[in-house]
Amino acid sequence: MSFPKLLSGLLVVTAATSLQAQAPAGGRGTPQRSPFLISRPVPEAAAVERGKAAFGPACGFCHGTNATGGEGPDLLRSAVALRDEGGDEIGPVIRSGRPGMPAFPQMSDAQIKDIAAFIRTRQQDAIDRGSYALKNVNTGDVKRGESYFAAHCASCHAGAASLKGVGAKYEASVLMGKIVYPGGRGPGARSTVTVTAAGRTVTGTLEYQDDFEVGLRDSYGEYHGFNRGPGVTVDVKEPLQGHVKLMRAFNDKDLHDVLAYVETLK
Repeated sequence: MSFPKLLSGLLVVTAATSLQAQAPAGGRGTPQRSPFLISRPVPEAAAVERGKAAFGPACGFCHGTNATGGEGPDLLRSAVALRDEGGDEIGPVIRSGRPGMPAFPQMSDAQIKDIAAFIRTRQQDAIDRGSYALKNVNTGDVKRGESYFAAHCASCHAGAASLKGVGAKYEASVLMGKIVYPGGRGPGARSTVTVTAAGRTVTGTLEYQDDFEVGLRDSYGEYHGFNRGPGVTVDVKEPLQGHVKLMRAFNDKDLHDVLAYVETLK
Protein backbone atom coordinates (compact mmCIF):
# COMPACT_ATOMS: atom_id res chain seq x y z
CA MET A 1 0.00 0.00 0.00
CA SER A 2 1.33 3.44 -0.95
CA PHE A 3 2.07 5.99 1.79
CA PRO A 4 -0.68 8.45 0.64
CA LYS A 5 -3.33 5.69 0.75
CA LEU A 6 -2.10 4.49 4.16
CA LEU A 7 -2.09 8.05 5.49
CA SER A 8 -5.61 8.72 4.15
CA GLY A 9 -6.86 5.51 5.75
CA LEU A 10 -5.32 6.39 9.12
CA LEU A 11 -6.84 9.87 9.02
CA VAL A 12 -10.32 8.49 8.32
CA VAL A 13 -10.00 5.94 11.14
CA THR A 14 -8.77 8.66 13.52
CA ALA A 15 -11.67 10.95 12.60
CA ALA A 16 -14.21 8.14 12.98
CA THR A 17 -12.78 7.18 16.38
CA SER A 18 -12.97 10.79 17.54
CA LEU A 19 -16.60 11.06 16.49
CA GLN A 20 -17.48 7.82 18.29
CA ALA A 21 -15.99 9.23 21.46
CA GLN A 22 -18.31 12.26 21.17
CA ALA A 23 -21.51 10.19 20.66
CA PRO A 24 -24.17 10.32 23.43
CA ALA A 25 -23.94 7.54 26.02
CA GLY A 26 -25.97 4.47 25.15
CA GLY A 27 -26.27 5.51 21.48
CA ARG A 28 -29.38 7.65 22.16
CA GLY A 29 -30.25 11.08 20.85
CA THR A 30 -29.89 12.71 17.44
CA PRO A 31 -26.45 12.13 15.86
CA GLN A 32 -24.45 15.35 15.83
CA ARG A 33 -22.47 16.32 12.71
CA SER A 34 -18.89 17.13 13.53
CA PRO A 35 -17.84 20.64 12.39
CA PHE A 36 -14.70 19.14 10.87
CA LEU A 37 -13.75 16.26 8.60
CA ILE A 38 -10.12 15.22 8.86
CA SER A 39 -9.40 18.64 10.45
CA ARG A 40 -11.09 20.52 7.57
CA PRO A 41 -14.22 22.71 7.74
CA VAL A 42 -17.46 21.23 6.43
CA PRO A 43 -18.44 23.05 3.19
CA GLU A 44 -21.33 25.50 3.00
CA ALA A 45 -24.74 23.90 2.42
CA ALA A 46 -25.41 25.95 -0.73
CA ALA A 47 -22.17 24.76 -2.34
CA VAL A 48 -23.00 21.16 -1.43
CA GLU A 49 -26.44 21.42 -3.07
CA ARG A 50 -24.96 22.91 -6.24
CA GLY A 51 -22.29 20.21 -6.25
CA LYS A 52 -24.89 17.46 -5.83
CA ALA A 53 -26.90 18.86 -8.76
CA ALA A 54 -23.78 18.93 -10.97
CA PHE A 55 -22.43 15.56 -9.79
CA GLY A 56 -25.58 13.50 -10.48
CA PRO A 57 -25.89 13.94 -14.28
CA ALA A 58 -22.15 14.02 -14.99
CA CYS A 59 -20.81 11.43 -12.53
CA GLY A 60 -23.73 9.49 -11.01
CA PHE A 61 -23.94 6.78 -13.67
CA CYS A 62 -20.41 5.63 -12.83
CA HIS A 63 -19.86 6.71 -9.22
CA GLY A 64 -23.46 6.50 -7.95
CA THR A 65 -25.54 9.57 -7.10
CA ASN A 66 -24.15 9.48 -3.55
CA ALA A 67 -20.53 8.96 -4.69
CA THR A 68 -20.40 5.49 -3.13
CA GLY A 69 -19.35 3.77 -6.33
CA GLY A 70 -20.87 1.71 -9.11
CA GLU A 71 -19.25 1.16 -12.49
CA GLY A 72 -16.59 3.56 -11.21
CA PRO A 73 -14.84 3.69 -7.81
CA ASP A 74 -16.25 4.70 -4.43
CA LEU A 75 -15.17 8.34 -4.01
CA LEU A 76 -15.69 8.21 -0.26
CA ARG A 77 -12.66 5.89 -0.07
CA SER A 78 -10.66 7.35 -2.93
CA ALA A 79 -7.21 8.56 -1.88
CA VAL A 80 -7.41 11.32 -4.50
CA ALA A 81 -10.77 12.55 -3.18
CA LEU A 82 -9.61 12.37 0.43
CA ARG A 83 -6.54 14.49 -0.36
CA ASP A 84 -8.56 17.00 -2.37
CA GLU A 85 -8.75 20.63 -1.30
CA GLY A 86 -11.46 22.55 -3.14
CA GLY A 87 -11.00 20.62 -6.37
CA ASP A 88 -7.21 20.76 -6.66
CA GLU A 89 -6.92 16.95 -6.95
CA ILE A 90 -10.22 15.94 -8.55
CA GLY A 91 -10.38 18.93 -10.91
CA PRO A 92 -7.67 17.70 -13.33
CA VAL A 93 -9.23 14.21 -13.32
CA ILE A 94 -12.69 15.59 -14.12
CA ARG A 95 -11.41 17.78 -16.94
CA SER A 96 -8.99 15.29 -18.53
CA GLY A 97 -10.66 11.96 -17.73
CA ARG A 98 -8.92 8.64 -17.25
CA PRO A 99 -8.94 5.28 -19.08
CA GLY A 100 -12.57 4.18 -18.97
CA MET A 101 -13.71 7.58 -17.67
CA PRO A 102 -14.98 10.38 -19.93
CA ALA A 103 -13.49 13.87 -19.71
CA PHE A 104 -15.52 16.98 -18.85
CA PRO A 105 -13.32 19.86 -20.07
CA GLN A 106 -16.31 22.19 -20.05
CA MET A 107 -16.60 22.06 -16.24
CA SER A 108 -15.93 25.49 -14.73
CA ASP A 109 -13.75 26.12 -11.67
CA ALA A 110 -16.88 26.99 -9.69
CA GLN A 111 -18.62 23.72 -10.65
CA ILE A 112 -15.57 21.69 -9.68
CA LYS A 113 -15.34 23.42 -6.32
CA ASP A 114 -19.03 22.67 -5.72
CA ILE A 115 -18.56 19.01 -6.67
CA ALA A 116 -15.58 18.86 -4.31
CA ALA A 117 -17.80 20.31 -1.57
CA PHE A 118 -20.44 17.64 -2.23
CA ILE A 119 -17.88 14.82 -2.10
CA ARG A 120 -16.35 16.24 1.09
CA THR A 121 -19.78 16.26 2.76
CA ARG A 122 -20.43 12.69 1.61
CA GLN A 123 -17.13 11.72 3.23
CA GLN A 124 -18.40 13.34 6.42
CA ASP A 125 -21.66 11.39 6.08
CA ALA A 126 -19.65 8.17 5.83
CA ILE A 127 -18.29 8.94 9.31
CA ASP A 128 -21.58 10.24 10.75
CA ARG A 129 -23.54 7.28 9.41
CA GLY A 130 -26.64 8.04 11.44
CA SER A 131 -27.01 11.63 10.27
CA TYR A 132 -28.63 11.04 6.88
CA ALA A 133 -31.31 8.94 5.25
CA LEU A 134 -31.55 7.71 1.67
CA LYS A 135 -34.90 7.63 -0.10
CA ASN A 136 -36.03 5.50 -3.01
CA VAL A 137 -36.98 7.87 -5.81
CA ASN A 138 -37.77 5.19 -8.41
CA THR A 139 -41.45 5.39 -9.35
CA GLY A 140 -41.58 2.50 -11.84
CA ASP A 141 -44.21 -0.24 -11.80
CA VAL A 142 -42.68 -3.59 -10.75
CA LYS A 143 -45.30 -5.81 -12.40
CA ARG A 144 -45.17 -3.96 -15.69
CA GLY A 145 -41.38 -4.04 -15.55
CA GLU A 146 -41.41 -7.81 -15.00
CA SER A 147 -43.64 -8.26 -18.06
CA TYR A 148 -41.44 -6.01 -20.19
CA PHE A 149 -38.31 -7.85 -19.00
CA ALA A 150 -39.84 -11.22 -19.87
CA ALA A 151 -40.75 -10.03 -23.36
CA HIS A 152 -37.59 -8.12 -24.28
CA CYS A 153 -34.71 -9.10 -21.97
CA ALA A 154 -35.13 -12.68 -20.70
CA SER A 155 -33.90 -14.33 -23.91
CA CYS A 156 -30.39 -12.94 -23.31
CA HIS A 157 -30.38 -12.96 -19.53
CA ALA A 158 -31.81 -16.48 -19.19
CA GLY A 159 -34.64 -15.06 -17.15
CA ALA A 160 -34.21 -13.26 -13.86
CA ALA A 161 -31.91 -15.98 -12.49
CA SER A 162 -28.85 -14.53 -14.24
CA LEU A 163 -29.39 -11.17 -12.52
CA LYS A 164 -30.09 -12.49 -9.03
CA GLY A 165 -28.49 -10.26 -6.41
CA VAL A 166 -28.05 -7.11 -8.53
CA GLY A 167 -30.84 -5.30 -6.68
CA ALA A 168 -28.95 -5.66 -3.40
CA LYS A 169 -25.53 -4.94 -4.90
CA TYR A 170 -26.25 -1.64 -6.67
CA GLU A 171 -28.29 1.47 -5.91
CA ALA A 172 -31.02 2.50 -8.37
CA SER A 173 -28.96 5.09 -10.25
CA VAL A 174 -26.16 2.58 -10.86
CA LEU A 175 -28.62 -0.04 -12.08
CA MET A 176 -30.03 2.55 -14.46
CA GLY A 177 -26.52 3.17 -15.75
CA LYS A 178 -26.00 -0.55 -16.35
CA ILE A 179 -29.18 -0.67 -18.43
CA VAL A 180 -28.32 2.42 -20.46
CA TYR A 181 -24.53 1.81 -20.58
CA PRO A 182 -24.23 -1.96 -20.07
CA GLY A 183 -20.57 -2.08 -21.09
CA GLY A 184 -19.58 0.95 -19.03
CA ARG A 185 -19.28 4.59 -20.05
CA GLY A 186 -15.67 4.44 -21.16
CA PRO A 187 -14.99 4.75 -24.89
CA GLY A 188 -14.91 1.37 -26.61
CA ALA A 189 -15.88 -0.55 -23.47
CA ARG A 190 -15.98 -4.26 -24.35
CA SER A 191 -16.24 -3.50 -28.08
CA THR A 192 -13.92 -4.66 -30.85
CA VAL A 193 -13.17 -2.82 -34.06
CA THR A 194 -11.57 -3.63 -37.39
CA VAL A 195 -10.02 -0.74 -39.32
CA THR A 196 -8.85 -0.98 -42.90
CA ALA A 197 -6.72 1.86 -44.23
CA ALA A 198 -4.19 2.04 -47.09
CA GLY A 199 -4.53 -1.70 -47.68
CA ARG A 200 -3.75 -2.54 -44.04
CA THR A 201 -6.28 -4.15 -41.70
CA VAL A 202 -5.96 -4.03 -37.90
CA THR A 203 -8.36 -5.53 -35.35
CA GLY A 204 -8.44 -4.90 -31.62
CA THR A 205 -10.28 -3.43 -28.65
CA LEU A 206 -11.90 -0.09 -29.40
CA GLU A 207 -10.21 2.62 -27.32
CA TYR A 208 -11.52 5.82 -28.90
CA GLN A 209 -13.69 7.00 -31.74
CA ASP A 210 -15.35 10.19 -32.93
CA ASP A 211 -16.22 11.67 -36.32
CA PHE A 212 -12.56 12.28 -37.13
CA GLU A 213 -10.46 9.59 -35.47
CA VAL A 214 -10.57 6.01 -34.27
CA GLY A 215 -8.11 4.23 -31.98
CA LEU A 216 -7.72 0.59 -31.00
CA ARG A 217 -5.41 -1.62 -29.00
CA ASP A 218 -4.37 -4.89 -30.64
CA SER A 219 -3.85 -8.29 -29.00
CA TYR A 220 -0.22 -7.36 -28.20
CA GLY A 221 -1.30 -4.23 -26.35
CA GLU A 222 -0.06 -1.84 -29.04
CA TYR A 223 -2.18 1.25 -29.72
CA HIS A 224 -3.11 2.15 -33.32
CA GLY A 225 -4.69 5.46 -34.29
CA PHE A 226 -6.33 6.28 -37.62
CA ASN A 227 -7.79 9.41 -39.19
CA ARG A 228 -11.24 8.71 -40.58
CA GLY A 229 -11.90 9.66 -44.18
CA PRO A 230 -12.19 8.33 -47.74
CA GLY A 231 -10.69 4.88 -48.12
CA VAL A 232 -10.86 4.13 -44.38
CA THR A 233 -13.43 1.57 -43.23
CA VAL A 234 -14.37 1.10 -39.59
CA ASP A 235 -16.37 -1.94 -38.44
CA VAL A 236 -17.35 -1.94 -34.74
CA LYS A 237 -18.66 -5.12 -33.13
CA GLU A 238 -20.73 -4.40 -30.02
CA PRO A 239 -21.25 -7.59 -27.93
CA LEU A 240 -24.15 -5.92 -26.15
CA GLN A 241 -25.99 -4.99 -29.33
CA GLY A 242 -29.25 -6.10 -27.72
CA HIS A 243 -29.03 -3.21 -25.25
CA VAL A 244 -28.13 -0.78 -28.02
CA LYS A 245 -31.16 -1.88 -30.04
CA LEU A 246 -33.44 -1.79 -27.01
CA MET A 247 -32.47 1.75 -26.09
CA ARG A 248 -33.89 2.92 -29.42
CA ALA A 249 -37.28 1.44 -28.46
CA PHE A 250 -37.36 2.24 -24.72
CA ASN A 251 -39.53 5.08 -23.53
CA ASP A 252 -39.08 6.66 -20.11
CA LYS A 253 -41.91 4.63 -18.58
CA ASP A 254 -40.49 1.34 -19.87
CA LEU A 255 -37.04 2.15 -18.52
CA HIS A 256 -38.25 2.99 -15.02
CA ASP A 257 -40.58 0.01 -14.90
CA VAL A 258 -37.73 -2.36 -15.80
CA LEU A 259 -35.54 -0.62 -13.23
CA ALA A 260 -38.21 -1.10 -10.56
CA TYR A 261 -38.35 -4.81 -11.40
CA VAL A 262 -34.58 -5.31 -11.49
CA GLU A 263 -34.33 -3.63 -8.07
CA THR A 264 -36.39 -6.55 -6.67
CA LEU A 265 -33.82 -9.13 -7.77
CA LYS A 266 -32.03 -9.51 -4.45
